[in-house]
Amino acid sequence: MLAGGGHAALEAALRDDGMAARDRALFTQLVNGSIKMRRALDWSLSRYLKRPLESLTSELRWTLRLGAYQLLYLERVPAHSAVDESVKLARRTGHAGTAAVANAVLRKLAAQPVRPPVPRPGDGPDVLGSYASLPDWLAGHLIERFGAETALRIADGVNQMPRRAARVNTLVTTVAEMTSKLESAGVDVGPSRYGIPDCLVLARTPPASATMLNRLIRSGRLTMQSEESQLAVHLLDPRPGDTVLDVCAGRGVKTGAIVQRRPTSVHALDDDPTKLAVLAQEMVRIDGLMPEVVCADATRAYTTVNMPASFDAVLVDAPCSGIGTIGRRADLRWAKSSSDPVRLAPTQGAILRQAAASVKPGGRLLYVTCSTDAREDEDIIRTFVAQHPEFRVAALPIVAPVGAIISMDAFALTKPGIDGADGFFYAKLERSAR
Repeated sequence: MLAGGGHAALEAALRDDGMAARDRALFTQLVNGSIKMRRALDWSLSRYLKRPLESLTSELRWTLRLGAYQLLYLERVPAHSAVDESVKLARRTGHAGTAAVANAVLRKLAAQPVRPPVPRPGDGPDVLGSYASLPDWLAGHLIERFGAETALRIADGVNQMPRRAARVNTLVTTVAEMTSKLESAGVDVGPSRYGIPDCLVLARTPPASATMLNRLIRSGRLTMQSEESQLAVHLLDPRPGDTVLDVCAGRGVKTGAIVQRRPTSVHALDDDPTKLAVLAQEMVRIDGLMPEVVCADATRAYTTVNMPASFDAVLVDAPCSGIGTIGRRADLRWAKSSSDPVRLAPTQGAILRQAAASVKPGGRLLYVTCSTDAREDEDIIRTFVAQHPEFRVAALPIVAPVGAIISMDAFALTKPGIDGADGFFYAKLERSAR
């Protein structure tokens, strides 16, 4: 069953060249929506089942979820079509008995739709978790971090479509040219809410625009990258003449954004040779300066590696729980654990210490995570600064709509789900000149 297989199964199915663009869009929405809303869907289905949902086969559970998602959260599909197609699927993946169960349950749900109640003031994480289809620990984290009112807005937001953005490759084209080409294909294009000059927000991408969009991506003129991810390099502000180190560079999406700023040299460090091979391919795609690729453990001293002892600018894209991106990855909320921040914090601290040792006097470091947990974010920075007086936390010159960002001292945290955003944390450190 595709929904049970998550993103790997979805991506495999979408490689089917015989699927029309409009069908791909609906297919993606159905699968992702059913995965995201699994807990809430199970709550609704259980009201009409005569036995526990867990006692059903995996195929039948996911068939019921797909049908329930269409009935409860997707207005574009008529109720009778959702029921009929689900019954056919239940018969195809099971037998006449499973089809009968699907028919009975989904017809009752279509006649009397029920959804988990909206949380009221004073309700606990379990109520928000059921309503928004989140694990209790994650719902509790949102309430504690953002307050109950904003947590509800975030929970609603991460269950909608995330905001799509693209980075224009200014090495080979211009923002004006890309805007014109995208608009000619029917894409609704807007500027970045954070004032990132080479970022375009794609508010509406009709299925017919997919061919043009894919052509621009393959040619290296565009890179799909969220605004919050692009903001990290924008805040680091690599300049011509700078030497730059990208720590935990991974597959090179942010490395490409650094290269576009035309620094004198770039070193990209990661401990995964497979990711670094993809990074090298990415630089070829964007026709950018090939960085010096360094395969090394970022938690250990790497001054002996064949690279400069210090840099003007260092980006630390720390490995993290990723809970700020649950709106973008349907299966992420179910794959993460409440213990992840505590488990990852020592690694994040070690990576920061080693990276900071490579910052020149007068240089700067940008620490970023896609987590909203303080233990991965400001706690790491405050501990580091307390132990390294040669560094200070610098102000972040962020331009953003009111309410989009939480400022904590000089740190910044974007609110996930608000207007389709991801939750990213940013802190800028400057090393004293002497």
